Amino acid sequence: MANRIRERDWSSSPLGPREQWPLELTTALGLILESAFPQYLVWGDELLSFFNDAYMGVLGKKPDALGRSFAEVWPEVWEELAPIVHDAMTGQATFQENRLLILDRGAGLEETWWTFSYSPVRGAGDRICGVLCTVWETTRLILAERQAVQQADEFRRFSALVPELLWVTRTPHEVNWANQRMIEFLGVDPTTIGVDWPSLVHPDDIEPIRLRFEKALATRTTMESRHRLRRADGSFRWVLVRSQPVIGPDDEIEGWYSAATDIHDWHIAAESMHFKEELFDTFARSSRKVLWIVDVASQRIEYLGGDSAHIWGEQSAPQIRSRGDWLRSVHPEDRDRQEDFLPRLQNGELIQEEYRVIGHEGHIRKVRETLFPVPDSDGAIRRAGGIAEAIDAPELPHVYLVVTEPAAARSLASHFWRRGFKPRTFAGVDEFLKIAPALQSGCVLLGDPGGAGSVGRVLGAFGLRRHAFPTIVLTPRHSDAEEVRVLMKMGAFDVLPVGGESEERLLNTVREALHNVDPVQAEPPARSARERLVALSPREREVLDRLVAGLSSKLIAKELMLSPRTVEVHRANIKDKLHVATISEAMALAAAAKASAAMSTSMVNRR
Repeated sequence: MANRIRERDWSSSPLGPREQWPLELTTALGLILESAFPQYLVWGDELLSFFNDAYMGVLGKKPDALGRSFAEVWPEVWEELAPIVHDAMTGQATFQENRLLILDRGAGLEETWWTFSYSPVRGAGDRICGVLCTVWETTRLILAERQAVQQADEFRRFSALVPELLWVTRTPHEVNWANQRMIEFLGVDPTTIGVDWPSLVHPDDIEPIRLRFEKALATRTTMESRHRLRRADGSFRWVLVRSQPVIGPDDEIEGWYSAATDIHDWHIAAESMHFKEELFDTFARSSRKVLWIVDVASQRIEYLGGDSAHIWGEQSAPQIRSRGDWLRSVHPEDRDRQEDFLPRLQNGELIQEEYRVIGHEGHIRKVRETLFPVPDSDGAIRRAGGIAEAIDAPELPHVYLVVTEPAAARSLASHFWRRGFKPRTFAGVDEFLKIAPALQSGCVLLGDPGGAGSVGRVLGAFGLRRHAFPTIVLTPRHSDAEEVRVLMKMGAFDVLPVGGESEERLLNTVREALHNVDPVQAEPPARSARERLVALSPREREVLDRLVAGLSSKLIAKELMLSPRTVEVHRANIKDKLHVATISEAMALAAAAKASAAMSTSMVNRR
């Protein structure tokens, strides 16, 4: 721009030849031409235009503005800017921030925003000779802010529409933003909670959440958790939470985006269904029956429960996954009449058959089976079900293997099955104790690493029947004489080293333990059960009776016109008063008492 000014012939302009320009003008031009900031100089009464290279972008595609009047250069905004120029020419500086100006820069009129200052330029005798204009276009900034506001408004409306609870965490453990649904669910704005987030979570879920978060933090992966949040009404509801880390420019986690879905009703329904399936499977095993459901089209077995090992053996039972596997186990002489059952079932026929199956190591069992069609809601028969039981198998002595190592459990189960026992494996003490009160008498092999604590829990679960369940402890600390003494004093029948005894020695010890079982003590303690149930209040008895009937806490609450929370309190009181660890044990106790009462009534009637 300096070269253009020097090379131009100014003799015909109001300023005259450049050599005659006043010092104030050349000084002002020197200042703006050296500036990297867009600047515009208006000079003299004619308001002639000068500008620097940085200002060229402001002009856009306008005709050459150098030396022309300000009003000619910016006719579309002259009416707006004339008062500001006049103020500057009279000595009053002006500053405007983000002012809207509708300009024509060669592409038609457009909305633009500017931050600028107009300052008077003084000459000799303090006379004002011109105006220095320093400008900066803020159009992009204003449009970006508008877009951000619009997007924020759209996001707020969207976040209020979706059913999920949404929140953003920027500082560790502190919520910076939450959607309205989250605030309404909690009854409090979580951004005001600070680091006290555990107050919103069920106490039992706090530590698991900490562990999952620490793992996600270390691996920089999405955290997923299923836990309970406290709702505004004080109740806890199950939610499924996913938290996605936000990785910053320094490759560090600078926050989390989180969403939670209320899955409480689904969780309770699934839990109730799981409990009923577990109870049903326990009853099926106790009756020594196998129950199954098969898809007619694929012949895939969708459900197989009960005591399948009683028919095929511990090793072969897991291999029965389809009706074809089942039929291949049938004795060849009995197989023909088993292969046409599908057409008969689809015609609605009920089938009863007796046949032989070949189980583990060639053992042959005679089986009685009842097959029946399972119609869908539209009446079509797409599934079939059946109940099977071995009718020639002798009553085998029970051995309960509470062994945490799966390979060792399978090896022991196979060993005892081959030697004429009926083994059953449990992954740990907790799994065993769930149904211990309902088990038939037998020998317990306890290989859980819990030591004395595990033995105490196992023996305590049987109460007066403890002598019907002689317990042999398998421990790696067999050489510790003090520990062996403590375990024997607690009631262990024997203490053996893990893997340190021969199979024959282990068999002989189990036979000796079972030989000492008192047949009277092997029976369920019905009288004791009835005595313990007396401790329950009438309302607690009502809750327990409905649990035995298979009702969920939610249904019990509805039937008895109680809150679900009150039902949970009654469940806890029932366990405390009956001195049991689980509701399953309480139900087994109630069932034993009911059976005893029925038997007593029957005997009285016969008399």
